[in-house]
Amino acid sequence: MADAIETPPDRVWIHQELGNWQTAGGDFSGRQIVDCTVRNLSVSDGLLNYFRALVSRLEHVSLDHSRCEQAYWSDCQVRHLAAQTSFFTGGCFLHCQWLETVAELSSFALTAWQDCHWQQSRLSEVGFIGSVWRGCRFTQENYNFVRFPRSLFIDTEFKDCFLRKAIFRRAVFIRCRFTHCRLPESVFENARFQETDFVGTDRAEAANWNGAQGL
Repeated sequence: MADAIETPPDRVWIHQELGNWQTAGGDFSGRQIVDCTVRNLSVSDGLLNYFRALVSRLEHVSLDHSRCEQAYWSDCQVRHLAAQTSFFTGGCFLHCQWLETVAELSSFALTAWQDCHWQQSRLSEVGFIGSVWRGCRFTQENYNFVRFPRSLFIDTEFKDCFLRKAIFRRAVFIRCRFTHCRLPESVFENARFQETDFVGTDRAEAANWNGAQGL
Protein backbone atom coordinates (compact mmCIF):
# COMPACT_ATOMS: atom_id res chain seq x y z
CA MET A 1 0.00 0.00 0.00
CA ALA A 2 1.35 3.42 -0.90
CA ASP A 3 1.90 6.21 1.59
CA ALA A 4 -1.41 7.76 2.57
CA ILE A 5 -2.86 10.43 4.83
CA GLU A 6 -6.49 9.42 4.46
CA THR A 7 -8.35 6.39 5.71
CA PRO A 8 -8.58 3.79 2.91
CA PRO A 9 -12.06 2.74 1.75
CA ASP A 10 -11.49 -1.02 2.23
CA ARG A 11 -13.13 -2.44 5.34
CA VAL A 12 -11.70 -5.97 5.08
CA TRP A 13 -8.22 -7.01 3.97
CA ILE A 14 -7.53 -10.72 3.36
CA HIS A 15 -4.14 -12.29 2.45
CA GLN A 16 -2.48 -8.92 1.87
CA GLU A 17 0.78 -7.19 2.76
CA LEU A 18 0.22 -3.65 3.97
CA GLY A 19 3.06 -1.27 4.67
CA ASN A 20 4.83 2.07 4.56
CA TRP A 21 1.69 3.86 5.61
CA GLN A 22 1.27 7.03 7.68
CA THR A 23 -2.02 8.61 8.65
CA ALA A 24 -3.12 11.44 10.92
CA GLY A 25 -6.67 11.57 12.19
CA GLY A 26 -7.71 8.46 10.24
CA ASP A 27 -10.67 6.32 11.24
CA PHE A 28 -10.08 2.56 10.97
CA SER A 29 -13.00 1.64 13.22
CA GLY A 30 -14.68 -1.61 12.26
CA ARG A 31 -11.89 -2.61 9.87
CA GLN A 32 -10.74 -6.25 9.72
CA ILE A 33 -7.53 -7.93 8.61
CA VAL A 34 -7.30 -11.68 8.01
CA ASP A 35 -4.02 -13.49 7.33
CA CYS A 36 -2.27 -10.20 6.60
CA THR A 37 1.15 -8.72 7.28
CA VAL A 38 1.25 -5.08 8.36
CA ARG A 39 4.62 -3.30 8.46
CA ASN A 40 5.68 0.27 9.15
CA LEU A 41 2.25 1.66 10.00
CA SER A 42 2.14 5.00 11.84
CA VAL A 43 -1.16 6.33 13.18
CA SER A 44 -1.56 9.59 15.12
CA ASP A 45 -4.83 10.90 16.52
CA GLY A 46 -6.52 7.91 14.94
CA LEU A 47 -9.45 5.64 15.71
CA LEU A 48 -9.21 1.83 15.50
CA ASN A 49 -12.25 0.98 17.61
CA TYR A 50 -13.75 -2.50 17.03
CA PHE A 51 -10.71 -3.32 14.87
CA ARG A 52 -10.42 -7.07 14.23
CA ALA A 53 -7.13 -8.80 13.43
CA LEU A 54 -7.11 -12.54 12.73
CA VAL A 55 -4.05 -14.74 12.03
CA SER A 56 -1.95 -11.71 11.12
CA ARG A 57 1.48 -10.18 11.75
CA LEU A 58 1.94 -6.55 12.76
CA GLU A 59 5.48 -5.18 12.80
CA HIS A 60 6.77 -1.70 13.58
CA VAL A 61 3.32 -0.25 14.23
CA SER A 62 3.24 3.13 15.95
CA LEU A 63 0.16 4.57 17.67
CA ASP A 64 0.24 8.12 19.05
CA HIS A 65 -2.78 9.65 20.80
CA SER A 66 -4.98 6.98 19.24
CA ARG A 67 -7.87 4.78 20.37
CA CYS A 68 -8.14 1.05 19.71
CA GLU A 69 -11.08 0.27 21.96
CA GLN A 70 -13.20 -2.92 21.95
CA ALA A 71 -10.71 -4.59 19.58
CA TYR A 72 -10.64 -8.33 18.90
CA TRP A 73 -7.30 -9.88 17.91
CA SER A 74 -6.77 -13.63 17.57
CA ASP A 75 -3.69 -15.70 16.63
CA CYS A 76 -1.60 -12.62 15.83
CA GLN A 77 2.04 -11.74 16.29
CA VAL A 78 2.72 -8.12 17.24
CA ARG A 79 6.37 -7.07 17.09
CA HIS A 80 7.83 -3.65 17.85
CA LEU A 81 4.54 -1.96 18.66
CA ALA A 82 5.10 1.59 19.94
CA ALA A 83 2.18 3.18 21.79
CA GLN A 84 2.20 6.69 23.19
CA THR A 85 -0.83 8.09 25.04
CA SER A 86 -3.12 5.55 23.37
CA PHE A 87 -6.09 3.53 24.61
CA PHE A 88 -6.90 -0.17 24.09
CA THR A 89 -9.84 -0.24 26.51
CA GLY A 90 -12.11 -3.28 26.54
CA GLY A 91 -10.21 -5.33 23.95
CA CYS A 92 -10.06 -9.13 23.70
CA PHE A 93 -6.81 -10.81 22.69
CA LEU A 94 -6.52 -14.58 22.12
CA HIS A 95 -3.39 -16.64 21.33
CA CYS A 96 -1.32 -13.55 20.51
CA GLN A 97 2.39 -12.78 20.85
CA TRP A 98 3.43 -9.27 21.85
CA LEU A 99 7.17 -8.97 21.28
CA GLU A 100 9.39 -5.99 22.14
CA THR A 101 6.51 -3.61 22.74
CA VAL A 102 7.31 -0.07 23.92
CA ALA A 103 4.45 1.87 25.50
CA GLU A 104 4.08 4.98 27.64
CA LEU A 105 1.12 6.74 29.21
CA SER A 106 -1.31 4.27 27.64
CA SER A 107 -4.22 2.17 28.87
CA PHE A 108 -5.30 -1.45 28.36
CA ALA A 109 -8.06 -1.19 30.96
CA LEU A 110 -10.76 -3.89 31.10
CA THR A 111 -9.00 -6.03 28.48
CA ALA A 112 -9.17 -9.85 28.35
CA TRP A 113 -6.16 -12.00 27.44
CA GLN A 114 -6.02 -15.75 26.87
CA ASP A 115 -2.92 -17.81 25.95
CA CYS A 116 -0.96 -14.67 25.12
CA HIS A 117 2.78 -14.09 25.48
CA TRP A 118 4.39 -10.73 26.25
CA GLN A 119 8.15 -10.77 25.80
CA GLN A 120 10.95 -8.17 26.13
CA SER A 121 8.61 -5.20 26.38
CA ARG A 122 9.40 -1.83 27.98
CA LEU A 123 6.31 -0.27 29.53
CA SER A 124 6.17 2.94 31.55
CA GLU A 125 3.06 4.34 33.19
CA VAL A 126 0.74 1.92 31.44
CA GLY A 127 -2.53 0.77 32.99
CA PHE A 128 -4.18 -2.68 32.80
CA ILE A 129 -6.90 -1.83 35.30
CA GLY A 130 -9.46 -4.61 35.74
CA SER A 131 -7.81 -6.81 33.10
CA VAL A 132 -8.21 -10.61 32.95
CA TRP A 133 -5.33 -12.97 32.08
CA ARG A 134 -5.73 -16.70 31.58
CA GLY A 135 -2.87 -19.02 30.56
CA CYS A 136 -0.55 -16.12 29.71
CA ARG A 137 3.21 -15.61 29.97
CA PHE A 138 5.31 -12.53 30.66
CA THR A 139 8.98 -13.09 29.80
CA GLN A 140 11.86 -10.64 30.28
CA GLU A 141 9.47 -7.72 30.66
CA ASN A 142 10.74 -4.36 31.94
CA TYR A 143 8.05 -2.31 33.69
CA ASN A 144 8.05 1.03 35.46
CA PHE A 145 4.87 2.03 37.26
CA VAL A 146 2.67 -0.37 35.30
CA ARG A 147 -0.69 -0.83 36.99
CA PHE A 148 -2.80 -4.00 37.31
CA PRO A 149 -5.26 -3.09 40.10
CA ARG A 150 -8.28 -5.38 40.46
CA SER A 151 -6.93 -7.63 37.70
CA LEU A 152 -7.38 -11.41 37.59
CA PHE A 153 -4.53 -13.77 36.70
CA ILE A 154 -5.19 -17.49 36.18
CA ASP A 155 -2.48 -20.03 35.22
CA THR A 156 -0.16 -17.16 34.31
CA GLU A 157 3.61 -16.83 34.77
CA PHE A 158 5.97 -13.87 35.09
CA LYS A 159 9.50 -15.04 34.27
CA ASP A 160 12.74 -13.03 34.38
CA CYS A 161 10.76 -9.79 34.62
CA PHE A 162 11.81 -6.47 36.15
CA LEU A 163 8.66 -5.02 37.73
CA ARG A 164 9.60 -1.67 39.24
CA LYS A 165 6.70 0.04 41.01
CA ALA A 166 4.24 -2.41 39.46
CA ILE A 167 0.84 -2.01 41.10
CA PHE A 168 -1.11 -5.21 41.80
CA ARG A 169 -3.46 -3.71 44.38
CA ARG A 170 -6.52 -5.97 44.93
CA ALA A 171 -5.39 -8.27 42.12
CA VAL A 172 -6.24 -11.98 42.28
CA PHE A 173 -3.71 -14.69 41.37
CA ILE A 174 -4.83 -18.30 40.88
CA ARG A 175 -2.21 -20.98 40.09
CA CYS A 176 0.33 -18.37 39.02
CA ARG A 177 4.10 -18.12 39.30
CA PHE A 178 6.74 -15.38 39.57
CA THR A 179 10.02 -16.97 38.45
CA HIS A 180 13.33 -15.11 38.89
CA CYS A 181 11.62 -11.73 38.89
CA ARG A 182 12.58 -8.40 40.49
CA LEU A 183 9.90 -6.50 42.40
CA PRO A 184 11.47 -3.19 43.52
CA GLU A 185 8.86 -0.93 45.13
CA SER A 186 5.97 -3.01 43.77
CA VAL A 187 2.61 -2.99 45.53
CA PHE A 188 0.50 -6.07 46.31
CA GLU A 189 -1.79 -4.40 48.83
CA ASN A 190 -4.95 -6.47 49.46
CA ALA A 191 -4.01 -8.89 46.68
CA ARG A 192 -5.25 -12.48 46.97
CA PHE A 193 -3.23 -15.56 46.09
CA GLN A 194 -4.27 -19.16 45.53
CA GLU A 195 -1.65 -21.82 44.71
CA THR A 196 0.77 -19.12 43.55
CA ASP A 197 4.55 -19.46 43.90
CA PHE A 198 7.46 -17.02 44.00
CA VAL A 199 10.48 -18.96 42.72
CA GLY A 200 13.86 -17.23 42.86
CA THR A 201 12.00 -13.99 43.51
CA ASP A 202 12.68 -11.83 46.57
CA ARG A 203 9.28 -10.78 47.85
CA ALA A 204 10.97 -8.42 50.31
CA GLU A 205 11.78 -6.04 47.43
CA ALA A 206 8.11 -5.13 47.12
CA ALA A 207 7.00 -2.03 49.00
CA ASN A 208 3.57 -3.09 50.22
CA TRP A 209 2.00 -6.44 51.10
CA ASN A 210 -0.56 -5.01 53.51
CA GLY A 211 -3.74 -7.07 53.55
CA ALA A 212 -2.44 -9.66 51.08
CA GLN A 213 -4.05 -13.10 51.56
CA GLY A 214 -3.04 -16.64 50.68
CA LEU A 215 0.76 -16.32 50.71
